[in-house]
Amino acid sequence: MNFSDNELAAMRLFYEDERTRYSAHLRHIDKVLNKLRGKKLENDNGVLMTKTGVKAKKRGPKSVWGKFILDQLEQANTPLSYKTLVKRGLEFKKLDFNSEGLVRASILNSAFRLRSIHGKIATVGQFGKKEKFLILASWLDESGAMSQKHQDFFMKIAGGAPERVDVSTLPKPRYDEDIKPL
Repeated sequence: MNFSDNELAAMRLFYEDERTRYSAHLRHIDKVLNKLRGKKLENDNGVLMTKTGVKAKKRGPKSVWGKFILDQLEQANTPLSYKTLVKRGLEFKKLDFNSEGLVRASILNSAFRLRSIHGKIATVGQFGKKEKFLILASWLDESGAMSQKHQDFFMKIAGGAPERVDVSTLPKPRYDEDIKPL
């Protein structure tokens, strides 16, 4: 079979149009089936769905402190203690020492959300010591150990080896915007 260039172009256009039409039709069928089954999670990546079958979005204003914590950890590329984050937060917002309690509470709340809801950070410490350090979850391997570079820095500032993090307890993202980077 030999086709001319015009025939090949026409056939390619026809089949691309057909593929687009069938793909849209299949997406519609999946959406309706998800509604009928009452599924609350998308099949592909486990993202939360609304009752109408649309990807759910987070409600309400987003905290500036969560982004601040992630930015500070990425910039420093080392584990940071809560004290260090509070000091940097006061400098960042150009606040005086009297506002330390408010900044500390905001950072603690945001760190809790980043750890327990989004799974973007983890808290590590040493066995028997109270001071905790925040790290990015991406610095952990499958066994819960930090990368060697970050572990060396932790040992330098904390004076000992960090405990392993139970990676199975880190939550998976529930919203589509959590899968994408900030």
